[in-house]
This record gives sequence, C-alpha cells and structure tokens, in this order.
Amino acid sequence: MQAVELVEVSKSFTSSRHKEFLAVDRLNLQIAQGEFFSLLGPSGCGKTTTLRMLAGFELPTSGDIYIYGEPMEQLPPFHRPVNTVFQNYALFPHLTVAQNVAFGLEMEKLPRAQIRSRVAEALEMVKLNGLEKRYPRQLSGGQQQRVALARALVKQPKVLLLDEPLGALDLKLRKEMQIELKHLQQQVGITFIYVTHDQEEALTMSDRMAVMSEGKILQVGEPIEIYEEPNSRFVADFIGETNLLTGKIIEQQGEQAIVLVDETLPIKVSYRDRLSVGQIVTIVIRPEKIAISSPQEGDRSGWLAKVEEAVYIGTDTRYLVRLTEQTVITIRQQNLHRSRIHFYQPGENVQINISPDNMRLIL
Repeated sequence: MQAVELVEVSKSFTSSRHKEFLAVDRLNLQIAQGEFFSLLGPSGCGKTTTLRMLAGFELPTSGDIYIYGEPMEQLPPFHRPVNTVFQNYALFPHLTVAQNVAFGLEMEKLPRAQIRSRVAEALEMVKLNGLEKRYPRQLSGGQQQRVALARALVKQPKVLLLDEPLGALDLKLRKEMQIELKHLQQQVGITFIYVTHDQEEALTMSDRMAVMSEGKILQVGEPIEIYEEPNSRFVADFIGETNLLTGKIIEQQGEQAIVLVDETLPIKVSYRDRLSVGQIVTIVIRPEKIAISSPQEGDRSGWLAKVEEAVYIGTDTRYLVRLTEQTVITIRQQNLHRSRIHFYQPGENVQINISPDNMRLIL
C-alpha cells in the first residue's frame, strides 16, 4: 500500500475577472510509506496547491486523493492522518513552547499525564529540552522552526506535510537544518512530503523527488537520477547549473552520436534513446564534468577554447569559456590543492575535454 496516491488530480481557481486558472493539471503520483519525498519547482508551478489538497485546505476540482488507501474526498483537514509545518511556523505568541506543542493534544482532550509525556518526547526529538517555558519571541528562527516541527509530530501523523519550512532561515542554519530534518525523518519513520523551490535542498534531503512546472509533473526519481539523467530541457536547466547546447545529429557510431553545434563544432555524445541522423537535439553538460587545461602541442583529444571570465569562489573556480562565436559554456574546476591552483586568465587559450559518457542528449 502506498502512503499517498494522487489519481488524475486537477485544481482550478477562478480569478476576480472570472477567468479560470489551472493550478494543478491531472497529477498522478505515488509516494511510498516512510519516504522523504520532495515537490520541487519554481513559484506558481502548483506544488503548494498540491500540498494544500493533501492537507484538505483545498479540494480537487477533479481526481482522487488516497492516504494509506483511504479516500480523502469527504474528510475535513482535522480528520485526515496528516499534519502540516508552514514556512511562517504559525506559533501562538502568547503560549510557551510546551503549550504550543501541547495545543493539538489538548483540543483532543487527552489525559494531562499523556499530554505531558508526549510533549516531552517531541521536544527531546527536536532537541529543545529545557526551553519548555520560553515564549516564541525568546527563540531564534531555528528554534521556532523546531517548535513547529514538534507541534506537528506530537500528534503522531501518518504523513507530515512541510511547506518550505526552512525558507525564513539564513543559509548556514538552513543547511544545518536540512541534515537534522532528514535525520529526524529517519528517526520517526513517517512519510515526509516536502515542498521547496530550492534545488540543493531537495537533492540533499529527498529519497525521491518530483520536478513540477505549470501544474504538471515533468519527472519523478531519485536525486541522482534527476540530476544526472534529466528527461527534458526544463528539468536539466532547473536542477543545478548546466550548459545546454543545441545541435544536429550528423553521424551515429554504435551507442554514440556526433552532434554538430553551431555548424562548426562536432561533439561525440553517448545516448540511450532512439535517435536518427538529422534530428535536432540538446546536449546537457554539467560544469563540473568538464576538464580544462593548457593546450598541448599535438594533442587533439579535446577542443580549443578561450577564457572569457574567471571567478574564484573558494571551493572551486568558475570559468566562462568561448567554444565558438555563438557558444559560451560554464566550467567549474575544484580547487583541490592551494599550492597547485592555476588560474586561467581572461583571453588565455585553453583545451577542453569532456567524456561522451558525461553528457546527456535530450530532445
């Protein structure tokens, strides 16, 4: 049994001018029990609307939603086996940490001893022991986020929905919380469905993820699959930094194709799909997959190019390199050894090498 299943789910809204807007378009999705699953996409792609339909805050225009096999159509939010953590935390400012966490259990009129026990357990889980009597205004952003998590987890939902809960944190704290949140999910063992527009966040935490655009799911898979094997130009461009080169297949050699870019640059690329000579394709090349070196006399294994820009960014150096009159690509070279770092300067000629297996062809 799947933890969550969406079958042909669509959601339309009507604007003040009586125009209909399709926010989610015939979504089909299955999420397994115990998965950390992310919905990733730009603003307005439908990911938060999808989460709100799971929570019951919005009803689908059409289609069906099941949680552990049970249809959700007739169930209001407070009867669904889910809980939601919002970006703004939505803590009660006049209640202490313990009172905030206990609020949902008190609404269920559970025995006080049971409430105290479950609140203590939830606060220990999110490492807030000793802060029970503080008020939200006395907490840091990261601590407030933990209170919101504890309040959601204390009710022991079968599925936890998280709507960009780290968005208000600074970069360093956000990265720390990504790791802690993943560890917490593994500890409690329940299904997390996480909405974000941050590609690195989704890649860091997810068991699987779905990339969305204009209300549709474009690709579902494990992070390594989405990053290394994007199935469309949008996914390739949205997930991480990438170079996209358009060209025409002029020759096939077994499982490799020769793609002519800008009518001057032949590039050999490995491929798996059925392709034919004359077909227009896009080559996906990640900047870190490209080797840059000084030209060696007699070495024709790579391409000659010219550096246009070099930016040192600590862990690596980012180069903009011109391959042809029309094409400039980005290269990221890791700075492994301080004493051996060689910076190629703007205007310098260089040699570029890319393995055919490190490029991806998409239609």
